[in-house]
Amino acid sequence: MKNKLAVLDKKLPIRAYSEEMLNKVILMDLLPFLTKLLSLTDEVSADRLEIALPAIKTSCIGMGFNEIKKMFEMYVDSKLSLKPIPNYFDRILLGKIVSEYKVLTAKKNKPIMEEKEISEKEKEFIMIEAVDRIEKEVLQTGDIITPCSHIYDYIHKQGKLPKHTKEFKSKYLKNAKLKLKGVEATRASADYEIHKKLKTILEKIDNNNHDGLIPMVKKLVLIDYFKKDGNK
Repeated sequence: MKNKLAVLDKKLPIRAYSEEMLNKVILMDLLPFLTKLLSLTDEVSADRLEIALPAIKTSCIGMGFNEIKKMFEMYVDSKLSLKPIPNYFDRILLGKIVSEYKVLTAKKNKPIMEEKEISEKEKEFIMIEAVDRIEKEVLQTGDIITPCSHIYDYIHKQGKLPKHTKEFKSKYLKNAKLKLKGVEATRASADYEIHKKLKTILEKIDNNNHDGLIPMVKKLVLIDYFKKDGNK
C-alpha cells in the first residue's frame, strides 16, 4: 500500500480520487504527517484529528495533497492569520485553517490590472465622440441630462463659445438660477436629497455665491450653442 501511495500524483485535486483511495491516503499519509507536524502526542488530540480529517473531502476538494500539506505547514509557521496551537487539532480549527488559506491564496492570485496610459490622440478622439453625443442629445431632446462641464471646457478652450462679457454672465447666471428654482420646485416632493442640495445652492446664490450655478450655466450655454449650430 505504501508503494501505491508513493506513485500517486499528489498534485491532483482530491476530487479526482476514488472514495476508497481518498480514505486510504488520508489515513496512511495525511494523518501521520499531521500527527508529527502538529505534535499531537496525546490520545485526545489524535482522536480529534481522526474525527476532523474526513471534512478534508469537502473543504479541500479542489486541492491536491501536496497543497493541503503546504497549507498546514503555513499554519504551523504562522504564515496564516491564526496563532498555531501546539498539540491541538479539531474540526473547527480545520475549517478556520482552510478558510484563512483560501483568503490568502485568493489575494495572491488576484490579477493586477495595469493602468493603460491614454495617449493625447486617444483623449482627443474620446472628447470628439463625447461632443457628438451631447450635440445629438440637445437636438433630439432640447436638453442635456448627462454631466457636461468637461464638454463645455473642451469647446471653450477651442475658442468656439461666446466671450464671457458682463452681459453674457448676467444673462446666463439669471437663467441658471431660474432653471435651478424650477428643478427644485419640481423635485421637492420626489427626491428629498436633491431638494435639500438645490436649496443649499440657492441659499448661497442669494448671498452672491455663484459657484453652485456654474454647472448649470455651462449646460445652458452648450444648449444654446448646439441649437444655433454654432459648431459648424
